[in-house]
Amino acid sequence: MNNNNPNIPKRKFGLLTTIAMIVGIVIGSGIFFKTPTIIQNTNGNVVMGILAFVVAAMGIVFGGLTISQYSSNDNKIGGLVSYCETSWGQVLGFLAGWFQSIIYYPAIIAVIAWVGANYTFGLFGLPNLLTTGDFNLGVWPLAIGYLVFYYIVNTFQTKNASKFQSFAMFAKIFALLVLSISGLVLGNPTSVIAINPSYVTTSTGFLTAVIAVAFATDGWMIAPSIAHEIKDPQKNLTKALVLAPLIIVFLYLLYFCGVCSFLGPDALLAGVDPISSISNAILGPWGIKIVLLFIVVSVLGTLNGLILGYIRTPYALAVRGELPFSASLAKINKKYDTPINASIACFVVNLVFLMFHFLSLDGAAVYGLTLFEGLAIDDLPIVMNYLFLCCMYFGVLLRPDKVKTTSFLGRYVYPTLAIIGSMIILYGGITRPKFNVYMLITLVIIAVGLLI
Repeated sequence: MNNNNPNIPKRKFGLLTTIAMIVGIVIGSGIFFKTPTIIQNTNGNVVMGILAFVVAAMGIVFGGLTISQYSSNDNKIGGLVSYCETSWGQVLGFLAGWFQSIIYYPAIIAVIAWVGANYTFGLFGLPNLLTTGDFNLGVWPLAIGYLVFYYIVNTFQTKNASKFQSFAMFAKIFALLVLSISGLVLGNPTSVIAINPSYVTTSTGFLTAVIAVAFATDGWMIAPSIAHEIKDPQKNLTKALVLAPLIIVFLYLLYFCGVCSFLGPDALLAGVDPISSISNAILGPWGIKIVLLFIVVSVLGTLNGLILGYIRTPYALAVRGELPFSASLAKINKKYDTPINASIACFVVNLVFLMFHFLSLDGAAVYGLTLFEGLAIDDLPIVMNYLFLCCMYFGVLLRPDKVKTTSFLGRYVYPTLAIIGSMIILYGGITRPKFNVYMLITLVIIAVGLLI
């Protein structure tokens, strides 16, 4: 790579920042508000909930191991865009980048900004959908404010953004460990693995639980988007793609078992909030405030990392000259070492998806806009993203000359297990309400990308 090219930023991220980006993005809000959903989907069967984690973990752990086969040989601009190009050609690389730029990133970021606003309201005792179950129009301006702030930080203060990412990683790991260990110590761990015939899990419920876990573990594949800004990426990015998923899965399983041990499935099925229950037990009345503070930092760390990765995706396509106004979008500001125009474009698209999220929640429930009811912009983009990931996994299996993989595990075992985990997630997504509508819209947007 030509480091003298004015449109290529400097290498400024080390191994810790790369691991922090993956762990910091993945461990955000998902595990906290999806854990009760997982238990509800499995109808109180904790063992099936653990199995859902194991199945989804195949997608993240073995997916990371498979993607590391690319990162050890390829550090071009674009990360997954580049890897799709390497495995199947320029068209697939563009479509992957186009999908992530127009649908995947803006949808996930919009949801995370909204989640951060809800937990912030909860921190100050204000009504909100996630902690009190109340619709509150005030969370939406705060969500927009979070978007504005973190786009500014990631555009004009990239080094500070990376420092916050590392801080947020340690904060959220600390919060998870405190809640997990407290739940196991104060609860009944043997109840976690006890088989109770009254808790019957349907196949549809199990698949829905897998999708919920997939949301909670999503984001690990974003780190390659900054491959061209990582110091010694063949070593550091490859290590991060292996170590970070293992850390994430361990912490998630520990938290899930801790919560189930402390409350039991009946309480979770009844809608008892695990965070407030454990917090009050170990820290008293102020416990929920302290834990919510850590959760807000955790969510904002996820938001920060997602925006950091998102800005680089349309930039990667623009560098290749594959977007309208590519020359402008690919321009790197010398002072701030970031593509400012690409950042502005990403922010505008994000606002559009935040509006869609508003219409699917407040719009449908409060204002009667039933057309948008069930528009799950948080889960379904993740499911669709696994289509592109599967293409890369098959690339390792079927085109080893492109990936230059020599080990038996890297060539056959890792991609096969990653494909199995991804296929289960894809099948689960197909069973979701209105998935056919979402699929049609996505295909139309992809077709527009082909015209471009």
